[in-house]
Amino acid sequence: MDVRRVSDQIDKDFEDAHLERLLAYIRQPSVSALDWGLEEMAALLAGEIREAGGEAEVVETAEFPVVFGFIDAGAERTLLFHGLYDVTPAEEPNWIVAPFEPGIRELKGLGRCVVGRGAEDMKTGIAAAMNAIDSVRAAGESLPLNIMFVHEASELGSGGIKDFFPRYKDKMKRADAAFWLCPMAQTDGTPIVPLALKGNLMGRLICRPGEWGGPLDNEIHALNANWIGNPADRLAAAITYLEGRLEEIYLKGEGWRPSEAQEALVRELAARMDPESLRASLGVRRFRQVDFAEAVRAHCFRPEFTITGLRSGFVGEGKAVKVSIPSEAEAVVNMRFQPGEDPDERIGNVRGILREGGFEDIEFAVNNRYAGGGTAPEHPLVQCFLAAHRAMGTDPEVWPVHPIGMPVSLWTEELGVPWVGGVPCHAMRKHSANEFCQVAGLLRSEKFLAHFFEGFSELAC
Repeated sequence: MDVRRVSDQIDKDFEDAHLERLLAYIRQPSVSALDWGLEEMAALLAGEIREAGGEAEVVETAEFPVVFGFIDAGAERTLLFHGLYDVTPAEEPNWIVAPFEPGIRELKGLGRCVVGRGAEDMKTGIAAAMNAIDSVRAAGESLPLNIMFVHEASELGSGGIKDFFPRYKDKMKRADAAFWLCPMAQTDGTPIVPLALKGNLMGRLICRPGEWGGPLDNEIHALNANWIGNPADRLAAAITYLEGRLEEIYLKGEGWRPSEAQEALVRELAARMDPESLRASLGVRRFRQVDFAEAVRAHCFRPEFTITGLRSGFVGEGKAVKVSIPSEAEAVVNMRFQPGEDPDERIGNVRGILREGGFEDIEFAVNNRYAGGGTAPEHPLVQCFLAAHRAMGTDPEVWPVHPIGMPVSLWTEELGVPWVGGVPCHAMRKHSANEFCQVAGLLRSEKFLAHFFEGFSELAC
């Protein structure tokens, strides 16, 4: 395949056709939390795979449909594209466009950007892949590899792909590697290359009245607070104890420990990152750690336990009050595990810490969980991936572990193939207003994929 001809074709078609494909994807709502538009989005993607000369089907699962497709180019090697076609609700205020009526806007310090729900998470990567494939054909070239597609809706825990996987595992065995289609680059376009991703868990910590105290069956007046326990106070104390012990385990190196090679990569990563621009990009004033290098290390290597929501008792507006001790308290939690760790063991660790602290009454209810994974930096697939970036004239940031949570172990352990991830497009603000991707990043991603297609087709392993 002549990569230069394909790149020229991408330039030719980009403004009129390629940008429009991403805008069309965003115009189609596909909100898993609301079960809105998922069948339509899946059908759209399956239709595009067929138009590109492949076969595709929309596979119904226990959760949401999975799009499975295959373009057989008669090549020796097959690359599996894994993408997420669903998005989160878009009810946040302050959107500069209607979230499902995307537009191209000039954003300060970012240039032209596509703004709309799904621009980061994560329709951009799927659009880049389809555009690159179309450009190969439009340039009169032949695909040098076969391409398999597994696109899922994962925001509620990847339940669909867990159902899909055993049913289609034999078909997927034709794949030689898995590629995760997530936009990953810094503001200046520097690509981010994750060698591994963390596992993930969503659950709840629940404190109910019992032998420890608290009002049984109903709330009681707050005048009893000096002699009746409060579930909200107890849950807060349990969370404080739990997070303190997890931090202690991390600082003492008693849990998962990175290798020397991973430590070296994180030191290199911290040295090349700009704390000021990173804070501005994240919209924060400071990191939790005083030392930036330690902040980067924790970001990569510390298992995460995050309280994402709290609920207990009455919370009103303005002067509205209800002076009562609540009968129950609940916290929504997110946990992220290191690659290779067993989520069930980590869940057991949390429950053990709660018992150790005298909080055995706190229920830890798990909604969903999955294991992460990755590929060794010396693997030929990773070297091929980095070579494609170098061919683009870029020097990517290599992350030994990225805190994004995905069930990478499905590919690396269950299917037994190496995994790589990320297309070089800066995109941000997922789960918030004005989610965006840089237009220049989408263009760069398509050309990167053309280089990677050629390099992947020549791998010997």
